[in-house]
Amino acid sequence: MSKQYDIETLLDGIITLPSLPHVVERVDELLGDPDRSLGEVGKVIATDPSIALKTLRLVNSAYYGLQNRVTSVEHAVALLGAKVIKNLVLTATVFDTFKTTTSQMLRHSVACGTAMGVLARRHTPPLAVTTEEAFVFGLLHDIGKIIIEEFLPQECAEARALCVAQRMPEYQAERIILGIDHAELGSRLAVKWKLPPAIIEAIAGHHDLAKCQDPSMLGFAATLCIADYICVASGFSASESAIALVPDSLWSAVSFTSLDIPDVLDAFFGSLSSLDELASVAGAEA
Repeated sequence: MSKQYDIETLLDGIITLPSLPHVVERVDELLGDPDRSLGEVGKVIATDPSIALKTLRLVNSAYYGLQNRVTSVEHAVALLGAKVIKNLVLTATVFDTFKTTTSQMLRHSVACGTAMGVLARRHTPPLAVTTEEAFVFGLLHDIGKIIIEEFLPQECAEARALCVAQRMPEYQAERIILGIDHAELGSRLAVKWKLPPAIIEAIAGHHDLAKCQDPSMLGFAATLCIADYICVASGFSASESAIALVPDSLWSAVSFTSLDIPDVLDAFFGSLSSLDELASVAGAEA
C-alpha cells in the first residue's frame, strides 16, 4: 500500500496546484463590471487562440443552428451572451490545464454540470444560482481526481483497484490509500482560484457534508452529490471503477427524495442535447 499523506504535505512537496489562467480571470473581471461591454470580452478571448477557436466552434455548432457561419470572435461572444461565455471560458481552460484529463472524465463533468442545473431548479426553494452557475459546480466537482491522476498516478491506480476489489466509492478508497480524497484537493484548488464560497464548499462536501465549513452551504454540497449519483447511474461515470452512492445523511439536506429521481432523470436526459457539443468544444473526443 502506498504512503498516506496529509493535505499540507501533498501541497508542500508533491502537488503544485495550477493558477487560474489569466484570460479566465480577465474575462470574469470584465463580465462582473457593468460598465464593460461584451465587445471588450471578445477582444480578450481573441488573444487566446485556443479559447477563441473553441468559442467559434461552439457558436457554429449544430446546437445553435445558425444559418450563417460566424467568423468573428467578437460576434460570437455577442451571440452567445455573458453567461454562456463565462462557462465556455472556464470549461475550455480547466481541462487544458491538466493534460491527463480523459474524454470520459470530461463527459462526466459536463454531464454533472447539466444534472446540477436540473436539480438546482427543482430544489425548494430553488438554490440561489442560475442554471449556468450551477453548471460550474458540476464541471469542477471532480477536479481533485484529475490532480491525483496527474501527480500521483500509482496511488490513483491503487485506489481504483481497491474500488473494484471491494466495491467502494473512489473517495473512500482514496482516503485508505492516500489519507485524503479528491474532494479535499478540489476544494483547495477552488480556494486558490478564488471561486465563490458556495462552489468551494460544495466541492469539499459533495461526498461528506461534515467537510462543509458553512452550514448554509449544505444544500449545494448535497445537491452536487445527487447530481454526481445521477450521472454515474446513467452511464456517465468518470471512470470504470466509479460506484453511485448517496449517503442517507445527504437526502435530509435537500428538498427532494429518491422518489423524485425518475422525474429528475426525465429532465436530465432531456437536457443532454448539448453534452457532446460542450465536451467537444472543451477539447476532448466525445
